[in-house]
Amino acid sequence: MKKKSLNIEFVEYESTQGLDSELVDLINKTDENLNNAYAPYSNFKVSAVCKMANGEIVKGTNQENGAYPSGLCAERVAIFAAKSQFPNQNVEKIVITTEQTTEYPVSPCGACRQVLIEYEVTQKQPIELIMKSGSSKIWHFKSIADILPFAFDGEFLKEEE
Repeated sequence: MKKKSLNIEFVEYESTQGLDSELVDLINKTDENLNNAYAPYSNFKVSAVCKMANGEIVKGTNQENGAYPSGLCAERVAIFAAKSQFPNQNVEKIVITTEQTTEYPVSPCGACRQVLIEYEVTQKQPIELIMKSGSSKIWHFKSIADILPFAFDGEFLKEEE
């Protein structure tokens, strides 16, 4: 038997001070986009903004539905829209914010993590992840793999030749 461990590294900021201007701008855009969330049942608004390699910005918000499984998280709305509008462009960054203030950022659900890692693996380039909830601390990860280290990869589904 071998005992193993895994360390996850990220940078934590107390506020937007110390962040480069591009990240501050993306966080501001994501916060402003919270107004577009449709969350009449949970009142838990989430916004996500993808920055593409060509500089384009694609926004998404959570979209609830009275039949709960029919809704969709902001992260998936944003990345699906981004890859639909710009299929040949890599996603460089995704910023996720929530309206509620918590001490630490609220992180993506398991389904969103799986979708995000699929695009990261497919594009063969990390997607930076920045998260903030209200006036919480800001977490900056260099890769989606940092929050889903043992991801299920579509490569497992391919037949061996």
